[in-house]
Amino acid sequence: MAEALWNDIVYTEVMQSEGFVVDYAVCTTYSLDMPTLLSVPFMLGTMTDLTEATMRSPHLILETINRSAGKFAVFCNAGCIAVPQANFKVYALLERSVVQVTLPAKGGGFVNFHPKVWVIKETNPDTSESQIKLVVLSRNLTCSNDLDVVCELVGKINNKPATKRAQAKHAPLIDFLSWLVDKADDRTIRKNMRTICKDINYIERFDLIDSPFEDYDFFPMGIPGYDGYSDCLEQDLLNHAAEMLIISPFIDMDVLGKMAACSPSAKKTLITRHASVTQDMINLFKDNDGVYVPKEVLTDKVEKDVAVDLHEKVYFVRRYEGNLSYNHLYLGSTNATKNGFKRNVEFLLHLQFARYKSSYDKYRSELINDSKECMFEKVTSIPNDDACKEDVTNELLLRTAIVALQKAQITGDSDNHTITIQCRQNKLPNKTVTLYPLGCEGKEAMLADGVTFTGLPLVSLTEFYVISIGDLRRVIKLPTEGMPTEERDNAIFRSYINTKGKFINYLAFMLTDDVEQYVLESQQLEKELSNEHATTMEQQLSTSLYEDMVKMAYTNPERIASIRQIIEKADKDVIPEHFMEMYQTFENALKLIKRL
Repeated sequence: MAEALWNDIVYTEVMQSEGFVVDYAVCTTYSLDMPTLLSVPFMLGTMTDLTEATMRSPHLILETINRSAGKFAVFCNAGCIAVPQANFKVYALLERSVVQVTLPAKGGGFVNFHPKVWVIKETNPDTSESQIKLVVLSRNLTCSNDLDVVCELVGKINNKPATKRAQAKHAPLIDFLSWLVDKADDRTIRKNMRTICKDINYIERFDLIDSPFEDYDFFPMGIPGYDGYSDCLEQDLLNHAAEMLIISPFIDMDVLGKMAACSPSAKKTLITRHASVTQDMINLFKDNDGVYVPKEVLTDKVEKDVAVDLHEKVYFVRRYEGNLSYNHLYLGSTNATKNGFKRNVEFLLHLQFARYKSSYDKYRSELINDSKECMFEKVTSIPNDDACKEDVTNELLLRTAIVALQKAQITGDSDNHTITIQCRQNKLPNKTVTLYPLGCEGKEAMLADGVTFTGLPLVSLTEFYVISIGDLRRVIKLPTEGMPTEERDNAIFRSYINTKGKFINYLAFMLTDDVEQYVLESQQLEKELSNEHATTMEQQLSTSLYEDMVKMAYTNPERIASIRQIIEKADKDVIPEHFMEMYQTFENALKLIKRL
């Protein structure tokens, strides 16, 4: 888990702004995995500048989750959360931040929630300046090595409303966020997102720092009032289009044919995946600049046993506007398919290059050239490949089962809880579907209305469930009534902080300003606390903790006050003797200071 967290932190450095702290963040993703979800608090800067070794500290993970509570929301497509290889009880602590988006079927298939966008509100504590950071990308919130694209825009929140022109320009972004608000049941998420929507109306312009672009537009798709196929593809992207470079992992001939038909004599290049290429596509581009795919050296797992494929969605377009031509870039989540532009919920960012800042040939040469570093190779024919196409039948049946699910009900007390599942029995697919609470593999049962899971301890209660059809397994989130959230969270905390030494160590971690140094020292202390000299060691730790508390009382009294929350979570048996007397002294002193 540590390595996965570290890889995501390195990738998402763009999420952090120097000098700013995160007030609230909204993330949208199609798919999601639990280790990467666990990395979100780290991405947002609650803990920064950490080495991979530091990530192994359970104190770090617990405290980071604690500090990030109520500071972010992740919206994902229903049925697209991967089952983690190992279960960690801390995943349940993040369930309130996850919003599962279930969209109604359209025609013969399901509609996917597919956008990949971050909207982050930040404040500089020294200047009180606030800003909205918008990050549009093609990567899901998963641990991936595929080729993706990311773009960051920052808008300063002013003291007065922006001009009507600016508000109209940013209205699609607000409409997209407002649509998301209606998908969330949590009041805190709804309140924070509405605040961000109001803040955007105080932004005159989003800036692309050190970029060749001079203008931008937002294109949400698949939400009321926004037709991606008509508004974005036909009326904007393809309007008077000439040269074009298309980068998309998934494509269909409907959209590709429209793109190729624009100014037929103009140069065009397609970059896609090996598996997506057909002979029709090769024929469509044979008299042009051709079809390219990632080199086999990237996709064949020859280096570090890691395959790299294409996942970015980018469209470079030179478009005529009167007697002049301008270069444009569209990037985000939308594949070059009819489903992408016409069916799914998506988000594309349109960027206009400043005059003379780019050209088709220049942009293409940055991606396709004769250097050894070039990642793409031309495809002139379809190789013989006996690999079967992915069977989508189980995927459709899984979505049907998810729609049939209604809610879960928890009853019982102490360590003997029962979960009852309610679903529309007549809506379940005509195939065996199984379900169990995440982390309770031995409780797997056939899904039916009224199915129960009994004998569950408090620490095992969760809103996350593993649902299976055939070999297909995913995690889903179910609305749950009767969840003893605070008691469950405390039980998880106690399962990790279960000795006096760990309790003292956790408090020491809360009070440190040097996380790296703390972790190095605590690893040795944990070993020493496990031998027969533990009592002496605990006394030494208590003395050190007292000194840290004295220092923090002067520099950051809020952290001293937050210890009360940890005391209330912890089992009384792990709180060292006389600690409460010492802490009460500090609380009384802080009260006196506030009165002065």
